[in-house]
Amino acid sequence: MNNGRKYTTQMDAARKGIITAELSTAARYELIEPENLAALVAQGRAVIPANVLHSSLVARAVGRTLKTKINVNLGISRDSSDQDREMDKVRAALALGADAIMDLSSAGDTGAFRKKLVEISPAMIGTVPAYDAV
Repeated sequence: MNNGRKYTTQMDAARKGIITAELSTAARYELIEPENLAALVAQGRAVIPANVLHSSLVARAVGRTLKTKINVNLGISRDSSDQDREMDKVRAALALGADAIMDLSSAGDTGAFRKKLVEISPAMIGTVPAYDAV
């Protein structure tokens, strides 16, 4: 799903000298020049998790020399399967400045939960797909 882009990942773009919209957004947040962030990404010293399917993403960069990011762990499970309650937690985390959300869902309709999470969350999202496999 390349849509005519001349790169596959943010690292690929940086190595080709392409300043992506995501890289520019992350650089503004970091208060550094996009070219400096691109150099870090190209060297593998920073990453910009920017899945093309995450349509609501506000890109951030993660790396040793960059601002510390706030991560929130949440998700539905056998013991707590209320998706609306978890979405309330997502909204609260975002309102409090979370940069990343780690979805640790392990039971219930995890696919529907993640789809909604991607739709509403501008934060970086991580998942543990092995939980679904088990």
